[in-house]
Order: sequence, then structure tokens, then C-alpha cells
Amino acid sequence: MKNSLIKYLIILALAGFFLVESQAEIRYAGSFLELGIGARAMGMGGAFVSVADDGSSFYWNPAGASLLFRPELAGMYSQLFKSLEQHHHIGFTRPIYGGAGISLNWIRLSVSDIPAYSEPEGTYAERRAETTDFFTWQELEQAQPGLALTSSPYDFSQFNNDAFILTFAKLYKLDIDFGWQYFVFPTEIPLGLNVKFIRQSLFGQTSSGLGFDLGGMFRFGLNDLLDDNRLGKISMGMAVKDIFNTRLTWNTQNRAVANIKRSWQMGLSYFQPIPRINGKLLFAYAWDKKYDSIHHFGLEYIYRELLAVRFGLDDQQFTAGIGLKVFIFNVDYAFKGHELGGSHRISAAIRF
Repeated sequence: MKNSLIKYLIILALAGFFLVESQAEIRYAGSFLELGIGARAMGMGGAFVSVADDGSSFYWNPAGASLLFRPELAGMYSQLFKSLEQHHHIGFTRPIYGGAGISLNWIRLSVSDIPAYSEPEGTYAERRAETTDFFTWQELEQAQPGLALTSSPYDFSQFNNDAFILTFAKLYKLDIDFGWQYFVFPTEIPLGLNVKFIRQSLFGQTSSGLGFDLGGMFRFGLNDLLDDNRLGKISMGMAVKDIFNTRLTWNTQNRAVANIKRSWQMGLSYFQPIPRINGKLLFAYAWDKKYDSIHHFGLEYIYRELLAVRFGLDDQQFTAGIGLKVFIFNVDYAFKGHELGGSHRISAAIRF
């Protein structure tokens, strides 16, 4: 019963476009793109906009696609909300000549076995007037068969949400000269662009649209700035998703329109080597703004480049994860708490 309730809530949230008139804006359009990609980033509470140095970089900050030194094939799978939603990702990122990178990715969120019921005849006012004398769904169903949702559905469908994302990124290196009496300070400035095609389908109806994301970082070493090899590196990142409020148009009779609202992400991270214990620590913070302001905190400890342990807070929801590297293979796991039930994510990557 609880699973059914959750499922109907999800269906109402995802399929609300059928109730929208032409040119109306759906507030949570394209919400499947807010679920996060990559178990490593999710284990760190989503505080990844200033890190973004693996196969999930396209999602958090497209500039990060220029930071990979080797080609990487990455994928993720998760079941959300008591297995009612299936979340998939697969993508390939490749560094190219001149400090650039290119990435191609596919994200899918699907909800299966969505029931369809016959629409009652007459206007809403007429149906309401006819039902005021009934006190239970059973009485209403006996008087007007097919009106209540307790009747059997006449069909089932699957709600598919797909995003195909092409990323271009370039790493720029800039040496800041403080004058002959000081020193030259090396910095890195990655920049990136996403071009994404979004498609949704439900009960034979489809929507589609084209969107764009921009991202950038500013990275430097405290060891270079303060001339102390014991210090680590700092990275600042910023990304703007759906720059032009990505427009999704449904092929329904009223041509319902949904606009994915522009969102902003900013973050700061610090990477500290710890040679005495053959480890590294990564502290990260991110802030994003779309409908409300959300804060993300993340911590990662890496031991001998083989094992990683992660913790985080994603909008006050606890997250945790682990990662294991074996030869050219990386496997990551993340858990994220949620009031509708915690979710588990598994990611895998091959670095050639």
C-alpha cells in the first residue's frame, strides 16, 4: 500500500503536463535531471561542481571534461523510491589534442506500469453535482461505474525521460607574474559547454527540447602560492545549467509547454595530500540555486589510490559511499537518505 501511494505521488508529479493549458509553465519540468549522476559525487553530498574530474563531470560542471588524462567509459544504475523508478547513465569521455576534452552521455529515468483510467463524461461541475449525495468511493463506483480510480485501468504505460548530452571542454593554463622580485604563479582555468537534447514520453505523447549548460573552474596550488610543499590545491567552480530556460514542447493537442528553469551552482574544494599515511583528503562545498538555495558538503579520504571513503550532506540529507580501484577499473557505491526511502547508487568506470 505504501509503495502504491508513493507511485501515485510520483505519477502525479511527472505526468502533470496533461493538466496544463497551452503555453503554461510547469515548475518542475525536467526534474529527472536533478537526481545526480555518479556514485562518487553522490557519496560526497553532491558537492562536486569544483571537483568534477571523472566521468560524471559533464553533469556537475562541463569544464571538468578537460581534466581527464585518459579516456573513460562510465556508467551508473540505481533504483529510487522503493524500486519504483529506474535511473541509468552511460557515457564516454576522451581527452583530445591541446588540453581539450569531449564527452558523450545518455541519462534515462523510467517509471513503469503507470495505469490509465477512462475519463468520466461531462464537465467537472456536472460531475461534482452528481457526486454530492455519495459519501464513499464504493457508493460512487456503484452509481457511476468507471468514475472512481478503484475501477480497473484500461491500459498501462511507461514514463521515459531521456537526455543525450554532448560536452566540449578546454583547459587553459595561465602563469600569473607577480614581478621579478616575486615569482610566477601557475593556475588552471578549465571551461566547458554542454549541448543536450531532452525527450520524454508517456501514453503515446512525447516532449522534446534542446538545452545548454556552461561551466568553469579556477584551480591553483597553495603549495605554489605560499611556497610550502606540505600544502595542497584549491579549486573554485561555477556552472549555469539550462542557460536559456530550456523549453520542452509536448505533442498533445494543446501543445503544452514546460520550461526547465535556469539554475546556478558554485563551489569550493581543497585537496590535501597526507604522505605520512599514504592518503589524501578532499573537502568540498557547493551551493546551488534553482527554486530554493541548497547547500552541499562533502568529504573524501583516498588511501594509496586504491580505496576511498566518502561522507556528505545533500540539502541536510546524509550521504555516504565507498570506492575501489583495481587496475583500470573503478567501482563506486553511494547511499543517500530521503523521506520517501533511501536510495543506493552503483557506478563503474574503465579508464583506458
